[in-house]
Amino acid sequence: MMRKKISMPSHLMYDGQDDNLFDNFSAVAQRLGVYTAEDYADILEFLVGRWKVENLTGLSGEGKKAQDYVCGLPPRIRRLEERAQGRVKERPTIPFSWIFNRQVKL
Repeated sequence: MMRKKISMPSHLMYDGQDDNLFDNFSAVAQRLGVYTAEDYADILEFLVGRWKVENLTGLSGEGKKAQDYVCGLPPRIRRLEERAQGRVKERPTIPFSWIFNRQVKL
């Protein structure tokens, strides 16, 4: 499951006008620090530790690969986020229809 793209339930958000509503909302939430990739990495790191995933033994080859993959996700997400932040130069400002077309910086 973790190898496939995980879609948030709200990815289906639609206000009848903005086909990219969820992507735009996510960009603003990330920029403002409401819910960030770092938060997601922190949650994964917590759960991997809580469930002691790295200490599981007796796994098949496929299970060991999955273990390595899941244990490596938090640092991978952090690196991807750092690179993405480094690429962002100037964020565009767009109207958000669901707040009366107020201009919001992504």
